[in-house]
Amino acid sequence: MGLKPIHGGCQCGTVRYTITAPPREVLHCHCSLCRKAHGALFASFGDYPATALTIDCGSASLADFQSSPGIHRLFCPSCGCQLFNRIDKWSDRVFVVLGTLDAGENPGHAPTDERHIFWDSRVSWYDTGDDLRKDTGYGD
Repeated sequence: MGLKPIHGGCQCGTVRYTITAPPREVLHCHCSLCRKAHGALFASFGDYPATALTIDCGSASLADFQSSPGIHRLFCPSCGCQLFNRIDKWSDRVFVVLGTLDAGENPGHAPTDERHIFWDSRVSWYDTGDDLRKDTGYGD
């Protein structure tokens, strides 16, 4: 059974993409770098096979910021929207920022394939209110 293609893009529309496979899992990252990059309490990513991502337009304009050794945040330089993370040690995967999916698009994951990472770095004043697995790092 194939996955219906999932579409997304940046805020200004310069970068558009399509995903054609389900994610390995959905990760809610609480590290300080993700919190600052997204201006949010945590960032949610779909861990997809790199071969499942097609950048339909704007690939040449993507900017790459290496936020820590081996961690690349790819973003639109026009609007500043972060779209993807690439991690050197996992070159066969791409982490898609789920907030960039088009309205109504579902990441395509099973409800059991979702967890929090870098849980020890979370802000202390917010309760996520869920029973998802909570890892201190990537949990790999």
